[in-house]
Amino acid sequence: MVNYTNAQFRSILFGLGYLAKDAAKPGLGYPVTTDNSALTGPRTLQAIKNFQSDFQLLSDGVVGSKTMAKAAEVIRILQHELNLVVDAGLTLNQPFYGPKTVASVKNFQGLIDVAQTGIATIELRVQLDEIAKAQV
Repeated sequence: MVNYTNAQFRSILFGLGYLAKDAAKPGLGYPVTTDNSALTGPRTLQAIKNFQSDFQLLSDGVVGSKTMAKAAEVIRILQHELNLVVDAGLTLNQPFYGPKTVASVKNFQGLIDVAQTGIATIELRVQLDEIAKAQV
């Protein structure tokens, strides 16, 4: 099981669109962040709860083992589908939302002609999933 640092989990929240862009610190390479501070504060707690709710987890705002496992699963699926659709070359045993994932998401966004933010919102992931399934 992946044990994310706070910065890694915060990057996942940014990368999947759960934390608003204005909550990021632009100098830290948004949506990837090195902010390893506690996962507290109203925006962060709400983002965690929204993530948990979207994936039928207990929406308590606590990033425990089930929440981390679900995040890893979501990132693995995202990376697998990016590999299929844009030949991203992402390693599937490293479920992190890092610079390579951001670049691959931007590549996909360019392919479907939307703003290249590097954010894989639920709407974007649904489109990616549909295209990936059509290719298999």
